[in-house]
Amino acid sequence: ATDNIEPGKQKQGQEIDTTKITAFSVNNEAPPIDPTNSATRTAGEYTGTGVRFYWTLGDVLYVHNTIDEPTGVRSSYRSDIDDQLRASGKDRTPRATFWFYGDFTAPQYTVRYTGPGTYGFNERSVKIQNAQEQTKPNDAAKLGEYGDCGTGIAHRQDDGHYTFMLDHKASYITFLPYTLQKGVARAKIEQIKVTANKAVCGKFNFDDNGIDLDSRPATTRDNDHIELTLDNFPIPLTAPNAEANAAIMVIAPGTYSKFTVEYTIHEPIRVGVGENEGGTNVWGTITKEYSNVTFTAGKNKVISQNLQLPEYPADTYYMWDAAVGQHYWKGYEWNSPIPEQDPFFIAYRTHYPKDNTDPRWYREFPDNLPRNADIEAKRSCKDCPNVNELYWYVRKGDFYWDNSLWVCMDHLYHGGHWIKKLSVIAAEEGKSVSDLKNASPDGIDYRKKRLPTPVTCNIASGHWDRKPANINDYFYLPDLGFYDQRGGPGGGHYWSSTPIYLWDSDLQPIFNRSAYMLITSGTQIDLGSTSASIGCSQRWPADR
Repeated sequence: ATDNIEPGKQKQGQEIDTTKITAFSVNNEAPPIDPTNSATRTAGEYTGTGVRFYWTLGDVLYVHNTIDEPTGVRSSYRSDIDDQLRASGKDRTPRATFWFYGDFTAPQYTVRYTGPGTYGFNERSVKIQNAQEQTKPNDAAKLGEYGDCGTGIAHRQDDGHYTFMLDHKASYITFLPYTLQKGVARAKIEQIKVTANKAVCGKFNFDDNGIDLDSRPATTRDNDHIELTLDNFPIPLTAPNAEANAAIMVIAPGTYSKFTVEYTIHEPIRVGVGENEGGTNVWGTITKEYSNVTFTAGKNKVISQNLQLPEYPADTYYMWDAAVGQHYWKGYEWNSPIPEQDPFFIAYRTHYPKDNTDPRWYREFPDNLPRNADIEAKRSCKDCPNVNELYWYVRKGDFYWDNSLWVCMDHLYHGGHWIKKLSVIAAEEGKSVSDLKNASPDGIDYRKKRLPTPVTCNIASGHWDRKPANINDYFYLPDLGFYDQRGGPGGGHYWSSTPIYLWDSDLQPIFNRSAYMLITSGTQIDLGSTSASIGCSQRWPADR
């Protein structure tokens, strides 16, 4: 490693006194101990099979001098790293020489690396940081600052200097997230956080064998996780791509029975990139849970996760009980040649349904309906719950507001509500599901009598931004929003199967061109009504 450096001279040729000074330099000719993990360096790049390490400014080496100092560990007083970086114009180098005061005469010595001089904890301990950062894809320039460490055996050469290879002793994760969904690929990764059932970071004792795992600190809320902040790394579509977003984390070796990885992503606002190319400006997380994950000292584990979210179709918006297949933007969908449904369509929308000559128009009724006419939905809204069911949901649904992410129209959105299933409500009330369909909680069948006022319920404070523990007792409604020639995702607006009608002097039903609906909005749920000409979702899950 000193082929181009005379042992007694700096790179620029400045003379130094070599009396009582010994050089220890990297041996680049020796093969690494782990062929999948290139040894001896401290910044990192993922090669496709392992992490290639480099020396960076401030790196310090320690020699355990058991001959002259049986219990002593001596620090290098200088290296040629700074000289090489200035000469190359780069921020890292694959080779380095460290100088130590003293005459070293033994055939070999143990060397230790615990980080740069300004970040290394000391030669007898190492601290793995819970806050790490990487600003460029596949360029982990600060591994040494975050807990990278190693040991090696330095062998004496004929000219009196020593050569060594580091055997890295921390563990490493290379994250290579990707996706198969265009809506996720629009987003950027801002952070990757790992959380485990015991300390993944903190101060550990360090000796010639590396990290002493018996010194692992007691688990606290500060050391049970590591947050790796990234500078808006892209999410490749269809396959992993290390050059696009490889992110490397230093972690304490060990086996973790519970291990969670949380990706924080953001779809940025896009300005001036085309008529239909805006962004939702939505943040959120995608969480993956693992069990019994082992990280081995000196080894790199690749986590290449397909980031996948629930994706909801955009053709579920209908005027109330319009003909099946005749959804609100039929012919002008977000992915059609004239994408007026697109939430970022900025031209004037003209192709929404305007009257009953349009096949997308809501279901109408004649004015002379018989007194006991069945006017419940028969077409696109026939599988929606009726008004009585909605009343039970609002009063007994025990709502949870869940701010999780989902995809619609190749964009990122968030927010939705968990509602207790009708069968669960019926069991809790000592009734049958049929009972709940036929009468609301106040005993009235509002299919035959108009609901006097909207029914509102505020979500319990403990039910905000989370899922229910007994999740199988609930179903989920994403906040799909509505259309009134504008609109789009934002809040939930779901049709019922029940229209609203009045009675004439002969008590005959008269359809008043509106219908009941469920509105979910943040921490409030409403049973209300709206014009039948509004485009609301009729996408109710079958198991509700």
